[in-house]
Amino acid sequence: MSLISVMRVLLFFVLAVVVAVILATLVQTQFNLYELQKLGMEILPADRIDSSLKDLVNFSPLMAILVVATFIFALPAAEGIARILKPWRLVVYFLAGAVGIWVAFQAVDWYAPPPVFLAVTRELPGTLSMMAAVGIGSGLFGRLVRPRSRRGLRVLG
Repeated sequence: MSLISVMRVLLFFVLAVVVAVILATLVQTQFNLYELQKLGMEILPADRIDSSLKDLVNFSPLMAILVVATFIFALPAAEGIARILKPWRLVVYFLAGAVGIWVAFQAVDWYAPPPVFLAVTRELPGTLSMMAAVGIGSGLFGRLVRPRSRRGLRVLG
């Protein structure tokens, strides 16, 4: 693999992490604000924007650690599976990121002192939304690094 190819994959990795982190951070913020609304607090659009921007600064570094750790394991696994299930490449990558972040949340919840590390993951809709956010990032990576089409015999596609 040439240096340019390695740099290209690293750039796509960073881009996928950034997309996943931004989406997951925004999901986390909006779920938290929704929970405050359910308690009777009024949340104005300006409050949503302000909270989102603050979380992008303060929460996203922690989310980035989780996403990078997830992608280090999930993306190579996805590539191996995607070589067999070629027509479902994007689905495989999406699921690898989604399941990977779920595993990361479970691991952190197991070792972290509070009962649940991220409030958004206490209930299924929040967990699925966070998984989808990270899945979109890993799917993007799978799309960007897909191999060129080759002629000849294909396995399952």
